[in-house]
Amino acid sequence: MTARWDADLVVVGSETEGCLSAIAAQRAGARTLLVADPDVLLGGLLTEGGLAFVDRDSRHLLPPERSPDDGAFGRFLAEAGVPLVALEARAGDRTLARLLAEAGGTVVRARWTGVRMESGAIAALRLADGLELRARHFLDATPDADLAEACGLSFSDGFREYGLDRYLGVSPLPIVHGVTPEVIVETCRRLERDPVLEGMRVEVFGQRRFLDLERGGDYILVGPPHLGLAYQRWRDREGLSGPYPFEADGFNVAIVGPASTSWNGLLYFCQDLETLLRLSRGGADDFFQSEARRFERFLREGLGWEDAWVEMPRGMYVRQTRHAREVRHRLTLAEIAGGYDGTSVGTFCYYPDFRGFRAVAVPSPLTAHVILEAGLARHVRNLGLATRAGGYTAFAHSLCRLVQYNATLGTALGVAAALADDDLGSVPVAAIRSELTRQGILADDRAGLERNERARVALAGDPIMSLEHA
Repeated sequence: MTARWDADLVVVGSETEGCLSAIAAQRAGARTLLVADPDVLLGGLLTEGGLAFVDRDSRHLLPPERSPDDGAFGRFLAEAGVPLVALEARAGDRTLARLLAEAGGTVVRARWTGVRMESGAIAALRLADGLELRARHFLDATPDADLAEACGLSFSDGFREYGLDRYLGVSPLPIVHGVTPEVIVETCRRLERDPVLEGMRVEVFGQRRFLDLERGGDYILVGPPHLGLAYQRWRDREGLSGPYPFEADGFNVAIVGPASTSWNGLLYFCQDLETLLRLSRGGADDFFQSEARRFERFLREGLGWEDAWVEMPRGMYVRQTRHAREVRHRLTLAEIAGGYDGTSVGTFCYYPDFRGFRAVAVPSPLTAHVILEAGLARHVRNLGLATRAGGYTAFAHSLCRLVQYNATLGTALGVAAALADDDLGSVPVAAIRSELTRQGILADDRAGLERNERARVALAGDPIMSLEHA
């Protein structure tokens, strides 16, 4: 190391994609520092936030150790002992810490306050204690692209650039103890037979189709919305209200213990960006802490689960805040459906997920190219973004916000940081893919690209989607 830099790459943020990016960079030869707030779990949304039911590539639901297309993300899940989709928070944190240490990366537990810029590049990251970290390159792995904001990048928020006062939903992620998966499945089947709830489903959702109830080895997919509607009915009877309107939907339930499950599907809405940023950065506020107790009461009184008790993680699942605009290529959903491959460093396959947003249902998941230039700042030559607030339109965000997409992008940016001298975007994509292949983490299965045509036709029939072309 020369006297000029403290590292080749400084990764800012404790999210899973940031940790995996730091590991890939270190293994590619970059001396790497990961800056994480004190006393938070490594893994961010998946650990500190409690999103135990992880969204994996939809082409295969094989155990992570046998899935060929999950890249660094799949390797992490396998090392953490994930059977299929359920990640226990402490196991995720321990695994990321171990993988970082084995790669030789260093975790710096500190808060940062800003950046020092020189000649169109970040010269140093300023820490709260007054020290600076100097590096050739920097990677923003914060949930809301806070480092990019400090560098002067501009943003759009929600769907407002299309004239829609709308954001994707917000979810607390309660862990329910004292109830077995068998009881959950039996209850869901009973609720589906309730004629009042079925009438509510028709009234609220019309002809919308839902996935069936499915019990897997480490998950329960509660596709039908009857349990959510039962909670809505109970809330109405109790006269409950608050600043964030509740909407019923299905649930993804991760089985994290013999009688412990993590629930994703409590859906609330907020139309104020500053509030969403506060929830994203600071976790559940007093209202959501109270909601945990209300949900616990519902489970006991409304469903008869007398032994149920609810634990709330510190974080929140805020699906959407803002989107960086000044990247070298801002990726659209139309481009994804059309097979745009630009500077592709891999692929990721999943359904566009418009939770709470009445968009057209697509008949099959989209195989999306992971575009390097969507993670490169346009006017800051040594800044990369591996964040759900990265360079995607609001519609593309419905797919590209998922952790595995940004982990694939982040590992490519980490490799680029190891190979680039000055400009992070100067490294040929072929060289990045070659190093990802050497590490065994290139996630690139293009077999689904032809299937995209079915989804593209369905999306083209949605009048809302025409706004993306305007």
